Amino acid sequence: MNFSQELEECGFFEGYTLQRFVIITAFSMVSIFGILANMLLMAVFWRTLPSSVYLACLSSMDMLICLTYLLLFGVDAGFVYLRNKTLFFLYHRYIVPIFFIAKTVQFAIPFLLILITLERYVWTTKEKTRLVFAPVFNDKGRCITVSILVGLSIIIRLPVLLATEVKQFPNCNDYFRSESVSPAEWASHSHAYYVFDLHVITAVQTCLPFFVLLILNLIIVHRLVKYVTLKPRLSGVAVNKNLLDAQGTFTENYVLLEMAGELMRETLMKRLQKHIRQIISHVTGASNAVLAVPVFRSFLNLAYHRSTRDNRSQLRNAIYTMLAIVMSYLVCNGVHLFLTFLERTDNVFSLLYDSEDPNQSSNFYIALSDTVSICYMVSSAIRILIYAKCNTKLRHEIRNFLRNQRN
Repeated sequence: MNFSQELEECGFFEGYTLQRFVIITAFSMVSIFGILANMLLMAVFWRTLPSSVYLACLSSMDMLICLTYLLLFGVDAGFVYLRNKTLFFLYHRYIVPIFFIAKTVQFAIPFLLILITLERYVWTTKEKTRLVFAPVFNDKGRCITVSILVGLSIIIRLPVLLATEVKQFPNCNDYFRSESVSPAEWASHSHAYYVFDLHVITAVQTCLPFFVLLILNLIIVHRLVKYVTLKPRLSGVAVNKNLLDAQGTFTENYVLLEMAGELMRETLMKRLQKHIRQIISHVTGASNAVLAVPVFRSFLNLAYHRSTRDNRSQLRNAIYTMLAIVMSYLVCNGVHLFLTFLERTDNVFSLLYDSEDPNQSSNFYIALSDTVSICYMVSSAIRILIYAKCNTKLRHEIRNFLRNQRN
């Protein structure tokens, strides 16, 4: 038997250096934190169903992302680097359905974020528009839209389940290469599946959600700022009440509402200063009347600057958080798109597999695929930290839930 024939008898293999094993193990710990944190969010949102069905569904999907990362990558690192035969056997029994779940949830999450953002967009529109969308975003409508989203995601990603299989190589001398996850025969030779998996899924899952979320958020901020301009007599109390009511429904996109709210409050304070100057000037006949009345001047300066100083840090954190969310989403999808492109064009670039062993991944391929999976997992694992930082109402609900459980 020649060397090329021996290679044909062994399955696909990704090696583990000590450095990679440590990195994957460390992020597996992060995924465990994400599982527990999102289970906590699920328990909190479960108490307010069906009004919180979007948030409950999102936390469930985030939990599944973290769980599938642990099962797909943490276990893989365990049996390859530690040479554990039991983990190797179990891994190849569940790998295909778990991989399908990961792909389905990964597809559904951005569209769930679109639904949540669209609900907030409707909140900023006129009453007539809100009435039109009321059947969609009431308790029953949310349950229906989530059910449709989950059902469509399963149907659209079902080809992944059919196109993936575990191949066995009984004649391979290395037990840890005697089984390998590979594309099904029909998928390897189907041009239609190639176009669907590369072009259609990439456009629908990667490009469309990012631009839709970006455009919706820009429109929302623009409308809120315009509303302040058109309604100069809007009271700060009303603004705060509306924002507070919105907190229980909207997820991390709430930070944009915080930004708009801060802008409203600062604009109102400036208008208040201007109106008081005009009133006192009219009464006293002095152009610098406010300066001549230290009480009014001190009150206005103290109120305005204290409001600005107290909220500057929160506003800065909100801006950074929103930038982090958008950029992490762009990075995850951008790197994933780049990886998918290389996988489909490897016959041209030859960057993904070892030159001496075509069934062994190159270090570049391993690092790139690890980066994609880590990005998605971390973005789901830290969602509770985003909520705790940017959503005061939800932070109190989590604290109260933990206090009640402890008691």
